[in-house]
Amino acid sequence: MRDHTVVVGFGTKGRSAIRTACAAGLRKEQVVVIDPGARAIAAATAEGYEGVVGDATRSDVLRKAEVHRAGRIIIATDRDDTAVLVVLTARQLNPRAKIVAAAREEENAPLLKQSGADEVITSAGAAGRLMGLSVLSPAAGVIMDDLMRQGSGLDIVERPVTKAESGRSPRETDDLVVSVVRGHRILAYDDPAVGVLELTDRLVTIVRVPPERPASPRL
Repeated sequence: MRDHTVVVGFGTKGRSAIRTACAAGLRKEQVVVIDPGARAIAAATAEGYEGVVGDATRSDVLRKAEVHRAGRIIIATDRDDTAVLVVLTARQLNPRAKIVAAAREEENAPLLKQSGADEVITSAGAAGRLMGLSVLSPAAGVIMDDLMRQGSGLDIVERPVTKAESGRSPRETDDLVVSVVRGHRILAYDDPAVGVLELTDRLVTIVRVPPERPASPRL
């Protein structure tokens, strides 16, 4: 396997991360899950993913998941100290992969970054900010909660610029553009550096996802 996605931890965070990525186009057969629990791996394989039972802080376990050939690594462990060890080991095996790690506490995010994570998502901090927002601005809290739920309502997607959009400003597109990805830079939609859209740009947009229709009853 090559250029696949390795997910460490198949709890609530790991499951949600995989399902969101697959909903955005990632193929299930390109996902390898690592978890120390045999039941968790049985659940992962039942959903169509590859599975490895073991301690992901060990390099031999990561090699079984072919981390050295992976394109993306998602680390969703229950403990921040475990996440740091996994990031260090994974980065040593694969200097090029995109590593995204979850941190329970915001104070541990810098350590995960120093260990080799490209992005760190703080679960406790994000939940706290959402609760504070919901108290002071209920409508804004509802919208943010909607954005974080997969399957219906509002969603954030990244897509290429179309030929029809090339040469226009972000405000002239049909979608609500949040940012423009140009090369290795992420520019806000109103950043003067954006100017007009280029065919090589990618757009991060907010779109409405239609609710899934129930299956028609068989006659």
